[in-house]
Amino acid sequence: MSGMKFFRKGEGTWEAWRGLEGTRIRRLVGTRESETIGAGIMTMEKQTIVSGNEFDEVIVVLDGEYRSRSEGVEYEAKPGDVFWVPAGTDFELETETTATVFYARYPMDPKVAGES
Repeated sequence: MSGMKFFRKGEGTWEAWRGLEGTRIRRLVGTRESETIGAGIMTMEKQTIVSGNEFDEVIVVLDGEYRSRSEGVEYEAKPGDVFWVPAGTDFELETETTATVFYARYPMDPKVAGES
């Protein structure tokens, strides 16, 4: 696909992340748009998510507050803070309220993106 694509806040399709209640994800860039990178927005409400990556990922906190733990270190994140999560890293992402992140991952894997 060529050319710029624009995503307006509040528009688009949201679904529960991995079917988990209290989560919503809006996949913006997936395998239909790119063979190399994936991106989206996820909102969590009073959740702790345990995850691991087979890809590099950047997570930007858009609103709310998050706590994350990885390899024995805990991070407190607020809007504007950024996590860099290298491939092969296990981590937890937790919020006691409602919070939203933007994520970008590379390389894109259709199985991981839930698009296969």
